[in-house]
Amino acid sequence: MDLSLLFPLLQITSYSSISTEMFPIIAIAIFIDAAIVALWYFAGAVLNNNKIKSTAMGEFYQVFGTALLVAVLAGILVIFANTFYSATSSTSLMSPSAIFNMCKGINSTSMLTLLNSSLSPTGSSLLYSSSASGFPGLCALVKQNNKQTFTEKVDYPLAATGVIIANVTNQTATNLNSFFIFDSYVGFLEKLSPSLNICISPGDPPIPIIPECVLPLPDPPELLIHYSITPFAGYSLIYKSLAALGDLLTAALESFIAQLTLLSIFLYAWPYFLFVGIILRATPFTRKIGGLLLAIAVAGVIFFPLIFSIEYLSLAHGLGPSLGYVPPSGSSGAITPGSYSANDIGSYYGFGNIFTNSTYFIPNSTGEPYVTNFYIMPNISAIAIYGGCWPHNGNLFETEQADTQDLLIPYANGGVIFSSIIAFANHNPTPPTGTLGITYACNRSQALNTNYLVARSYGVFGISAYFLPIINIIIVLTAIIGVSGLLGGDTSLAGLSRLV
Repeated sequence: MDLSLLFPLLQITSYSSISTEMFPIIAIAIFIDAAIVALWYFAGAVLNNNKIKSTAMGEFYQVFGTALLVAVLAGILVIFANTFYSATSSTSLMSPSAIFNMCKGINSTSMLTLLNSSLSPTGSSLLYSSSASGFPGLCALVKQNNKQTFTEKVDYPLAATGVIIANVTNQTATNLNSFFIFDSYVGFLEKLSPSLNICISPGDPPIPIIPECVLPLPDPPELLIHYSITPFAGYSLIYKSLAALGDLLTAALESFIAQLTLLSIFLYAWPYFLFVGIILRATPFTRKIGGLLLAIAVAGVIFFPLIFSIEYLSLAHGLGPSLGYVPPSGSSGAITPGSYSANDIGSYYGFGNIFTNSTYFIPNSTGEPYVTNFYIMPNISAIAIYGGCWPHNGNLFETEQADTQDLLIPYANGGVIFSSIIAFANHNPTPPTGTLGITYACNRSQALNTNYLVARSYGVFGISAYFLPIINIIIVLTAIIGVSGLLGGDTSLAGLSRLV
């Protein structure tokens, strides 16, 4: 028996340019089964043991049964892959062109090296690969008109599922970064409590500003003015409460990354499960393990993509009119209370629709045709902008620099301290603006309201990151138990029956 082709075929796996079909691997596995049984019978003949020979003859029937079983499984895999491809091609959310465009959009916009090949030191990611051999990336696996072979067709449902998971992973990472900006901004305001004590001497009109009177204060001062830029009291309570929400968002991102990583590994591993499972079914001692491995391959390739696609098509409304809402004519489109809309906030985020990773946020659905979408994460940066607690241009350093410059250069024309003195002299209650023209917002009520809005948005993250995956795991494990029993596997080997 020539096994020279065995290891190259296994190393190539399901997405190689050389492995045009899985059938050679299946044929080799069946041939190995027959060889094992033949050696078994030969050993009985050498030992002149009729019991061994009789048992070996019985196992020959198992080899034929295994060959028939594998042929049926291969047919089921091909039928499912073709049906899945044809059925999703007619949908706007899961058509091959939509999935491929989504994949390209994620690769060009993601801040994660895991998803953006241009940011990766190796030039490869889970979406695109610069390597001519090995894993080509999910985008290559879902590319339209690129599914000609058996394994390419079988890979498509699972690869398309991986692209959708990559999309929510990218959105969650973007939102986690926005949350840290909001969290740091509130924390900065909580730590920095500027107050101004000014001493103004009488006489010599107009009233001069005496540097010696600013700090340290003379005792007693001729006139004392106490000025605080914002009411900082209470920020610490809000700031500390954000830590728990940050941990939950971090865990959600880790959940999505774990799902995406395991799915990518399984794309590489399922031919091994199929190959080894066929071989282990050759003997009664390992038949149950072989049946379990075959069940894992079938459940992972068929049941998981099927369940996920049903959830996605049911719970995603990315192209519906609800998220394509156009603001009334004449509206400014500014993201301010009373003038926001789904289109405004989605456009501000920088993307157009679900395929290019659009995220939306609407605090109050009154008057807005909004439908919850569990695959478009709420936009935390838009939430913070709406709540008035987002640093200028999203740059926390720029805002902190403006605050610090106003404090260190108290007489700078246009600075908060200078403007405060002018406002006092003119009896003007209007709060001044910073050196860079940044309005000092995010007072206590705004910070608290933004905190509540961010907390409310976590429901979508939690359902998508935990609730739906747990349901999928339970269904897939149940499928493994059922299929393993049909294939002669023993689910108790892995304790799967106890998990469901």
